[in-house]
Amino acid sequence: MKILQRYLSVNLIWITLCALLVLVSLFSFFSIIDQLELTGRGDYEVSDALLFVLLTTPRLAYELFPVAAVIGGMATLGILAHGNELTVIRAAGVSRVDLAVLLAKSGFILIVAAVITGEFIAPVSEGLAQQKRSMALSDRIALNTRNGFWGKDGNSFIHIRKILPDNRVEELYIYEFDDENRLRNSTFAARASYTDDHWLLEHLTQTVISETGVATTRLDAAIWESDLQPVMFDSVIIEPQRLTLKGLYQYIHFLEQNAQDASRYEQALWAKFTKPFSILAMLLLAIPLVQTHSRQVPIARQIFIGALAGIIFHIGNQISGHLGIVYHLPTLPSVILPTLLLLIYIYHSLRVKS
Repeated sequence: MKILQRYLSVNLIWITLCALLVLVSLFSFFSIIDQLELTGRGDYEVSDALLFVLLTTPRLAYELFPVAAVIGGMATLGILAHGNELTVIRAAGVSRVDLAVLLAKSGFILIVAAVITGEFIAPVSEGLAQQKRSMALSDRIALNTRNGFWGKDGNSFIHIRKILPDNRVEELYIYEFDDENRLRNSTFAARASYTDDHWLLEHLTQTVISETGVATTRLDAAIWESDLQPVMFDSVIIEPQRLTLKGLYQYIHFLEQNAQDASRYEQALWAKFTKPFSILAMLLLAIPLVQTHSRQVPIARQIFIGALAGIIFHIGNQISGHLGIVYHLPTLPSVILPTLLLLIYIYHSLRVKS
């Protein structure tokens, strides 16, 4: 049994890491294409785009670990099946449940590697990637505080209380100064959205300070031309993937204290907790899949089936989590549901056919 355990461990780890390398390379290629579209803005060059993609690979690897795990499990067991070794192992008294235990033990190192990547490496590299890209694109973002975000555009200072997805912000303050650093114009907008290279301000109050006095104007909407772009907020927006478990917990507590929506961060927190179980489920899924297709199916096709199953599971996980946020469903059930259903299927499959 120890020899079998060692054999499974070596092959599973090697094949899974190779699959992970291929997947990360593929997704990084598409990321490079996206980043090249930003070259030419500010000081952002091709070298900056390549550095950004390189620094985001740990986050990609962490997200794709379950997909690589099922490919590694399928390939490892598929090789055994095609060499009739799996039949010999079963004939020696190793049940499907025993094989699942051996596979889980073999995948323990992979699970630990994924946890280390997601908790210690990816948050640091992701934050550094966003910071360097924003610095290359523009130096207008100046400060991120608990009271919002401060930036500078020419003679104007901008204060944004809330930055939202889809190029939207709330509670935007614009303070315009003259060449002698005297305040000349103050604008407050309840909401603003960026589209077609300009900002659309809504429900705004504009105060103009002149030699003759102060005049206040209220408008329903107005166009604001500024070089400040949503992509420049990347270095200051606290994205869930840039936080550790402790950081997520603290930020959720901060948002709740300030009566702000923390659902995205709660979803990310529980996703981190359930990631090891997702990887384990993907590993064990290889057993019923390989047993179903047996030796009649080429290994390449089995790997394709594994990749397809992993991608479907990955997409299902994303959809389940986002549906929970959109429809305000309980966070933990919406995050854990795909993994739980998969584990139930695997348990039923192992028990029925043992």
